[in-house]
Amino acid sequence: MKRRSIVPSTVGLGLAVAMLAGCSGTPEQSAGPVKLDFWYSATGVPADTLVALVEEFNAAHDDVTINAIFQGQYEESMAKLANAVQGGELPALIQGGDTFSTYLRDSGLTVPPGEVKNLDGKTFDDSDLVPVLANYYTFDGELSSIPIMVSQPVILYNTAVLQAAGIDPAKPPKTLDELFEVATKLQQSSGKAGFTTFVDQWWPEQFSASEGIAYCTPDNGVGAEAATGFSYTSDRQVDLWQQVQDLVASGAMLNVGSDGGAALNAFVAGEAALMLQSSRIYGDATKAAGFEFGAWPLPIDSSKGGAVPGGNSVWLVKEGSSEGELAAAASFAEFLASPQSQSRIFTETGYLPSSKQALDELSGSVTPTQDVLLEQLKGTTDSVASAGCHTGAMGEARKLAKGAVEEIFGGADVTQALQKAQDGGDKAISEYNVRK
Repeated sequence: MKRRSIVPSTVGLGLAVAMLAGCSGTPEQSAGPVKLDFWYSATGVPADTLVALVEEFNAAHDDVTINAIFQGQYEESMAKLANAVQGGELPALIQGGDTFSTYLRDSGLTVPPGEVKNLDGKTFDDSDLVPVLANYYTFDGELSSIPIMVSQPVILYNTAVLQAAGIDPAKPPKTLDELFEVATKLQQSSGKAGFTTFVDQWWPEQFSASEGIAYCTPDNGVGAEAATGFSYTSDRQVDLWQQVQDLVASGAMLNVGSDGGAALNAFVAGEAALMLQSSRIYGDATKAAGFEFGAWPLPIDSSKGGAVPGGNSVWLVKEGSSEGELAAAASFAEFLASPQSQSRIFTETGYLPSSKQALDELSGSVTPTQDVLLEQLKGTTDSVASAGCHTGAMGEARKLAKGAVEEIFGGADVTQALQKAQDGGDKAISEYNVRK
């Protein structure tokens, strides 16, 4: 699936144009040692690993220094980037969240890695990228950035609690319905919540993808036509979220609000036996949990379904960078994408490897829990559903979807909550399509 070339409504076409107007031409190639700013948004264990890799790269290069600067969450980082254009303090590299890919690509600030020669005079060879991930970051046949920390949803389970309830951890639920049934059984056995997650806009997308349902129409915006609307209210989607609401009401599901850290704390404290999270939580869970835990993949209930990739990629910022600086930036980005770096990122954090070599070498050589994460990625087909919705209105739509999840957790009418989010998303996408 190829992503469409679009400017996201989260930033707006007007801002993108204003940003370009404020940019000057590329400076002449600099001489001597190169010092580059790298803006990142990773936190927790993933941040520790990323900073360690920066230090490793710097130690191996006498003439290049990467200055890693934390810029807050992706939304904060993108806002700072827009401000930096006016102030002339642009980084050479930036870690961009998946939903900001269209903005970074179409802003005109960045350059595809295939167009930049690294310190060895070579351009990035994307043949080692896992195909479904390479496709996710490809616009009009060209790789836009280099994925370095890729995530998919995962369900962590408390092994002892499952075994006490007579549930075999080696037999993961095959459908979301079965997953919810397990949560109820665990509550009945332990007297505590069987399941927890946090309020997040990712779950409606993932539940829809599990069922093979396109989250926006037509064809999730990855076909010949741009997306023109959202799809949240099919009978199956409503049914799934009604089940979630019933679980919350019965106490079989613990509502911790929108804080992913609170969900992890509840899981490691034994307040819930199952936790739906991003795979990137593995490192933090390993560090925090004082008990044995395992992982199940997101249940996929359709041959056309699959878990949507998330996470982030590294972008090369051409504006304000000389040829020498871009070459150094490209070499650093390629270092992060190398099989060795990708293996380390996965084993320490749970972010999935974007390197095929790393994926192959890791499979069967890591813990059973980590193998579950790898197998889920290897088994994800490049389908319409697993591609996720691609539209410039996605930022606004995700905010509305998160609001719907929050309302559903709170007991609101499920159909009405989803319909309101869908109507708002349709309005956002209609306005975007007029602007673009």
